[in-house]
Amino acid sequence: MSSVRIHRPKYALATMLRKPGGTTVAEAVQRAETNLEGLQEAGWIQLDDGLAVMDKIFARYGDRFDGELIAEHYGVAVSLIGLPSLCGLDALENAAHSLCDLLDRLSTTGRWDRDGVQVHIQALRLLRNLPAGADAVAEPVLDGLRKVRERHAIQSSN
Repeated sequence: MSSVRIHRPKYALATMLRKPGGTTVAEAVQRAETNLEGLQEAGWIQLDDGLAVMDKIFARYGDRFDGELIAEHYGVAVSLIGLPSLCGLDALENAAHSLCDLLDRLSTTGRWDRDGVQVHIQALRLLRNLPAGADAVAEPVLDGLRKVRERHAIQSSN
């Protein structure tokens, strides 16, 4: 009969974690917050630039479905994802996701809803100017955006 040998490799990370010393959790969190503060200023600039580009794209829309323009708009909207949260604007982050979802649904169905896109862009502008932590004020706006998206829900064939 043969015997089974179990080999357990020693990982460097496990060894390092067992050693005393190093950075405390509080110090690591403080460093991370300091690094994020430095990124926040650049995030605000990029966020405002993205909103300005979306306004320009929207101005080019006509009354009919334009798949290429929707794809361009979607690309700009997606590039905003993450920036609002970095800047402490979680409601704006949700609205950016909502716009991406709406544009994706319009692109998939080939339907056009100029008013729905415009409402999303206006909501982004409104939420951009709200102070951080104004979630109670933002909630009705986000609820309205949800209702706009639901008008374009893609029905499952199951």
